[in-house]
Amino acid sequence: MRAYWGKGLRGEMNVTLAFVRSFGEKRECVLEMACASCAQVYADGKLVAFGPARAAHGMARRMRYALPPCKTVAVLVAGYRCNSFWLLGEPPFVALRLLRGDEEYTATDFVCVRLDDRVQKVARFAYQRPFSESYVFDGRRDALLRGECGGYPSVSLEEVSLPELLPCRTGEPRMRFHAAETLLEEGTVSSDASLPVWRCRVHYNVGKELDGFPIGEWQDAPTDDASRFVYNRGGEGKYLLYDFGRAITGFVRLKVRAGERATVYILFDEIVWDEQEGASRDCRNICFYRNETGNVVKWRLSSGEYTLTAFEPYSMRYLKIVVFGGAAVEEAGIIDYENPDADRFSFEIADGKIAGILQAAVETFRQNAVDLLTDCPSRERAGWLSDSWFSSVAERLFTGGNRAEESFLENYVYASRKGLPEGMVPMCYPADNYDGTYIPNWAMWYILEIYKNAKETGSRAAADAARGNIEGLLTFFGQYENEYGMLEDLENWVFVEWSAANDADHIRGVNLPSNMCWARCLDCAAELYGVPELSQKAERIRRAVVELGFDGVYFSDNCVRGEDGRLHATGLKTEVCQYYAFWFGVADREHFASLYRDLKENFGPFRAAGYRPEISPPNAMYG
Repeated sequence: MRAYWGKGLRGEMNVTLAFVRSFGEKRECVLEMACASCAQVYADGKLVAFGPARAAHGMARRMRYALPPCKTVAVLVAGYRCNSFWLLGEPPFVALRLLRGDEEYTATDFVCVRLDDRVQKVARFAYQRPFSESYVFDGRRDALLRGECGGYPSVSLEEVSLPELLPCRTGEPRMRFHAAETLLEEGTVSSDASLPVWRCRVHYNVGKELDGFPIGEWQDAPTDDASRFVYNRGGEGKYLLYDFGRAITGFVRLKVRAGERATVYILFDEIVWDEQEGASRDCRNICFYRNETGNVVKWRLSSGEYTLTAFEPYSMRYLKIVVFGGAAVEEAGIIDYENPDADRFSFEIADGKIAGILQAAVETFRQNAVDLLTDCPSRERAGWLSDSWFSSVAERLFTGGNRAEESFLENYVYASRKGLPEGMVPMCYPADNYDGTYIPNWAMWYILEIYKNAKETGSRAAADAARGNIEGLLTFFGQYENEYGMLEDLENWVFVEWSAANDADHIRGVNLPSNMCWARCLDCAAELYGVPELSQKAERIRRAVVELGFDGVYFSDNCVRGEDGRLHATGLKTEVCQYYAFWFGVADREHFASLYRDLKENFGPFRAAGYRPEISPPNAMYG
């Protein structure tokens, strides 16, 4: 394959090109593609694919899509060139190979145009994701998807460097249309120019740690518009609020009949919620910025009939459509973007409540494991360590394999270390590191996941490939060892759990949950690579944790140096620290029977108010 991009456009951010090829008759075909940043694939105007699966810096994955019988293939490629946690800020390119029977076509056999109906200079969607979407449509887009490219600026291609190509290890994403059928409410909309607009770090950090366009350069600001919407107090606009019944991730699609100068917005979220207590109850509110995301897409339309499809996958249960200027929404829905392999998992449970919880788990997994394991399909779509340990367990249960985890772990073999200390691995990847932040605990969970993968799959492939990374981590953490072999004064973002366990006074000095986890990591590395002295070091750490941190009833969260230079327990205690002790083999039911019984009978989700107030409660455990 050979890589191309628009001549003179490679240095620009947020450029979208279309590669279109039409034929005289419908035939099945196969499209092979690699690109940066991402692409939608249409067959006779129908969205059939999105990709590619993600790879490390300087690499890309070769995708293969079996297309239905069609006359026209259109590949819409967005070159963001913008750092993010979701898509890397790599130089844009596209490489295409279309097979129709014995015929073969490459990118230079397609008509290439620039989609100037997508507004280029807009805000980022989120701190973790690149650009938001705003469009000015005049009928050209629907025509282009039918093979009629007239009206768009023609683009000359130049050959660019092709990154190293890796195979795609996951299946073709499932893409089914879900109609928005449950209309919760409808009403009127007006705009109040006196209302403030939403701003946050997504906007202010551009030019500092974030790539993007500064506020003064924006050509449109859909979230500014949405900030000023006032509902059910008169006005020329109308809104429709739909409920999909559950959260779905995918591409919103509307069919709209528009009059002159019509404008259509979609606002979406997973809940209906008002930011301020006592806020106006004139409607059920969609707080589009609840997660510091700009959950708004805007289309300005000339008169005509349109099929409007969002370019990026978004997550929502609730979809609010706001219309100004005489447009009528004739159909609304979302094309899901999900892991296809979970369909292999089936279950029958008589208890409807438990069945519902399990089904929610399956749906959550599907949306978080399309091309690799991610922490959420909405705000970030990022491949975080530690979360991946847990979701890989779900993948094996729901699919019978670990294809998404394979891709995730393979990316870590080639991961960029830019901005990180020697030996450390990124906290999430593929992602651009904005400021040198890393989580030492997540590097520990990386070791645990490599070990689990080897044990559960029966293959050493991932462990052998990761050996250099793990040896680097052993060296990195070695610089923090104290006289007990424990890790002391760990730096950067030390992360135990979203509760008091993560407070600065709990993690300073020798953080005991971190050391409990580290001891287990040493055991795993010892077994994986045949280094028994690592297990000896692990046992020494466990003994020290009990000796220094256990007061006979509970474990303290940390130890710090006293004036005598010796380590002393702080007495700060959290519920999660007690769990860590059992999870990682520092405590067991036999030798810590009283603590085990106490945790089982008196703590957890049914802990009585006021019980052991000196033991700070946990939050929802990550993963």
